[in-house]
Amino acid sequence: MRERPSVTPPLVTVLAILLYVGGGLVITFALIGSGRSVGGVTGMLPVWGQALYGAFYVVLARALQLGLRWARLVLLTLCWIGLAIAVLDVHIRGPQTAFEQAVWPVVYVVLASRASVREWFVPNVTPAGGDLDGEL
Repeated sequence: MRERPSVTPPLVTVLAILLYVGGGLVITFALIGSGRSVGGVTGMLPVWGQALYGAFYVVLARALQLGLRWARLVLLTLCWIGLAIAVLDVHIRGPQTAFEQAVWPVVYVVLASRASVREWFVPNVTPAGGDLDGEL
């Protein structure tokens, strides 16, 4: 098993920035009252729900930066749910809406599936017989 890199990979930083911006925009739109322009499932939530959803994205971004394994799994799960909703949108609202719904989940899945990103979420392991400093 490989060791986790000591420096945050650039693609993890890109993912985090995208989530920070997205979460911040959702919160901003919720606070100024134009939540309907957010789109997708978020637009169907009440204002306080939109604000919580945006805050969740900010927390998820920070967890990704810290290398918390659950954050990548949650991100991928949300992306696959978003893609499933996009497939349903093809039949309900048409291909253009489905494409718009699928763009960001695809971007996140592609970025989160890169080798450098996957390695960032590998837990650090202590060598057999060694202590936490790696000395025998």
